[in-house]
Amino acid sequence: MHTLTDGGLELRPLEEGDAAEWLAGEDDEQIRWFEAPRRADLSDVEAFISRCRESWETMDDHRHWAIRWVDAPEIMGGVDLRRLGNDEVNVSYVVFPQFRRQGIAFHASALVLNYAWENMGAKVAVFKMLPDNVQSRGVAIRLGAEFSGEEPSNAGAMFQVFKLGLPRGL
Repeated sequence: MHTLTDGGLELRPLEEGDAAEWLAGEDDEQIRWFEAPRRADLSDVEAFISRCRESWETMDDHRHWAIRWVDAPEIMGGVDLRRLGNDEVNVSYVVFPQFRRQGIAFHASALVLNYAWENMGAKVAVFKMLPDNVQSRGVAIRLGAEFSGEEPSNAGAMFQVFKLGLPRGL
């Protein structure tokens, strides 16, 4: 019901049985860019999936999808929307190491931007990343987002903030 596809890529909500595969996709780069205080363990991932599923059930302010190819069961990463208020949603994405640099984050983000506009009433997509995260910045710019300033991260660094008006077409 909440699955999105462009014919090649498929996004679907995480399921309880995905926890071990999700955990296996974690690497140092992911921890660095998300400013995680430590590596996750299986109980962390299970709790995250449970919170995501609850948000889907209640249609709360958080939507998270696993990314996979339509014809392959393997999870390649995830893409996430969170309502920020003022008709804005935060967009974030992670691609597991063996699938990076293939345009997956770009295509997954394009799918959720349409969802954000059509189903969440979002008028602006917000992308936040640490300054050295060149790949994430490239995804946001390729989607059409423009630099709008900086803001502090939860860990004390500074995020670069990019914004994109919705709807938008590619």
